[in-house]
Amino acid sequence: MTFFKVLLAVLAVLWLISLIRVGGRVSYGQAGLFAYLLMGPVKLQLFPMANASEGNWRSKAKKPKKEKPPMAEKHKKEPGEGRPGTLSRLMKLLPVVGQACGSLKRKIRIDELELEVIWGGTDAAAVALGYGRANAALGMLWPVFDHNFKVKRHSFQISADYGRTEPAAELRAAVTMTVGQMMTLGVHYGVKALFTWIKSGRPAAKRQEA
Repeated sequence: MTFFKVLLAVLAVLWLISLIRVGGRVSYGQAGLFAYLLMGPVKLQLFPMANASEGNWRSKAKKPKKEKPPMAEKHKKEPGEGRPGTLSRLMKLLPVVGQACGSLKRKIRIDELELEVIWGGTDAAAVALGYGRANAALGMLWPVFDHNFKVKRHSFQISADYGRTEPAAELRAAVTMTVGQMMTLGVHYGVKALFTWIKSGRPAAKRQEA
């Protein structure tokens, strides 16, 4: 009984971990650009990063790079006959990458998407024209997000201010997906990509025999 209790406890912990949402958050505005890594309730700032002190950088002397001895001709590997090159093998992986991207966009959830644009300028006609273009661009972009992703919360505000000398914009966006979804997609498409890569490395004669 103790073994089954421990097993159930481990499975429960793994299930709870699989529900943790991991992703990123980006905000842009007058204060600048900020990027964060989201891991459940934890938020870590990725950009801008804390700059290292100049003294530490200056104290590190640049070491001269050692020149590698030329490789002997006998150690150079000659390409095998009939074996495809690396580029052709990478091209074989493109369908797998496309399938992974298609599955990924259905798993990603946009938790927050907020945009505020205030169009301004010295020319009233240019302000009115820019305001119309901003609304038209938003009308084309929003269906792309709405049809391909799960959007939990969104807010768009576009206005014109003839008293401003230049436009201003505020953007906040956060995307996440669960750990379980990441592991499932990684294992599924990782195995498929591995088999495709191994199969594409076989000589043409062996592929025809297979």
